[in-house]
Amino acid sequence: MLSNRLFKVIIDDAESKQKTLNNGLPQGSVLAPLLFNLYTYDIPPTDSGKYIYADDIALVAQAKTFDLCETTLNKDLESLNHYFKRWRLKPNPMKTEVTLFHLCNKMANHQIDVIFDGQVIKNSRFPKYLGVTLDRTLTYKEHLTKTAAKLKTRNNIIQKLANSEWGADSNTLRISTVALTRSVADYCSPVWLQSAHTNKVDTQLNSAMRIITGAVKSTPIDWLPVLSNLCPPHLHRYNSLIREWNKCFSNTMLPIQNDINTGPNIRLKSRKPTWRLAQKLISGKFNINTEWNNEWKSNNPDKLNLINNPTEGVPGSDLPRRDWVALNRLRTGHGRTGHMLHKWGLRDSPGCNCGHRKQTATHITDECTIRRFQGGMKELHKATTDAVQWLNSLDIKI
Repeated sequence: MLSNRLFKVIIDDAESKQKTLNNGLPQGSVLAPLLFNLYTYDIPPTDSGKYIYADDIALVAQAKTFDLCETTLNKDLESLNHYFKRWRLKPNPMKTEVTLFHLCNKMANHQIDVIFDGQVIKNSRFPKYLGVTLDRTLTYKEHLTKTAAKLKTRNNIIQKLANSEWGADSNTLRISTVALTRSVADYCSPVWLQSAHTNKVDTQLNSAMRIITGAVKSTPIDWLPVLSNLCPPHLHRYNSLIREWNKCFSNTMLPIQNDINTGPNIRLKSRKPTWRLAQKLISGKFNINTEWNNEWKSNNPDKLNLINNPTEGVPGSDLPRRDWVALNRLRTGHGRTGHMLHKWGLRDSPGCNCGHRKQTATHITDECTIRRFQGGMKELHKATTDAVQWLNSLDIKI
């Protein structure tokens, strides 16, 4: 891997001579980060903290004044620059950024002068480190706004797979959502799950679950995870936080343990460090399925008691798209019924053509003299053969 490495450049039909590579590491190699860590194992000590992931190095200086932070960083960067040159490493000052984290709004635009290899380092309001966009007060608003925009783009892709009348089955849509949308929403969630702006991400996750289920916008949000068989986003983040916490504290050699144990006291109620939440969840013996059950019973969106256990998938997920959508809208009571259309201002009267004054989902399945299903909504929920036949024969588009 480190010797007898040859390379050449090919452009169209032109091909260069072979050259021998005497230094550097192959791009994309699994062992490259480990070899780099071994190569830089003797990196000199610094007054500021060093946080290193492969060849990404972040220096963190904490002080009561900006000037002291500036002095510390300049001193440490000079020391590191000598080390890099000695071992033929070439840092890129043009890609290096400096930012200030503080809560003093009067000094929001303050900048410090940091020099690295003779160049002034750019001050950045929103530095991006390992895929996470940071901000001065660590609210993660900028990061979550960008993440939400990315999720919206991916939801548009999934939307192309299905409509209310045609499209892929719910299992295919669910797998696509997990791969394209949830994977992006989950990235570094233990870091930002306490942010006040998580609703930006949750809105897009709810949209993805509406695509899976065919539910309309007025459907209570508690129904969406149950029908799509995906854990509620906030509980999923709690579970990810606990896994990350256990992983960090299973290895006593990790420096993060010292950072948490010796962290400053929390003075402001607005500051919500994730380790406090992790400790609270673990001491309370958090269980994701139990919490989901408790929230479902507490919010009680299921007036007909169709769902005994929200963590289990509902019947009918393998039905054709049209039947699946109609069944879910009847389950939730939110669809193109006379009552809902009148409520949305799309119809003059909420009545049913059987003569009943209000055409609700329950009326259609249990009471309507023209359309009711034998056994009512409770039997229809089971998605039996008779239920599917009834859905196919239904003369109104739910």
